[in-house]
Amino acid sequence: MSFDVSVTQKQFYTRVAIAGSPGIDQLVSLVHVLGVDSVGWKHDVLLVDLRKVSTQFTEAEQRTLGLEAAASLGHLRKVASVVPRDRVTRISEKAARRDGTKVTVFDDEKEALAWLQATD
Repeated sequence: MSFDVSVTQKQFYTRVAIAGSPGIDQLVSLVHVLGVDSVGWKHDVLLVDLRKVSTQFTEAEQRTLGLEAAASLGHLRKVASVVPRDRVTRISEKAARRDGTKVTVFDDEKEALAWLQATD
């Protein structure tokens, strides 16, 4: 399983784009690395673009991703995840929010950016 990751600092947010076919363990490890790296980022909001990820994750795996996002990215003010429309399940979002992390899943990047930029 191979995948690519790019991290870009934008005007008011950090953008992480993932493409390819990562396994669940690889994606969980990536979330941990992003959690460590993001402590030094200049922005406290993150957009994760998953639209080019071809791997299909089970409900349990999606729940795991949400819990890991909460554990590793909870210090960020907001995290927006962008996925293809047919993959919006809200499972990872609900798992992360249960632990107090502001994660929202979108199928439109412009909507995600508007949510990230909005005041709390």
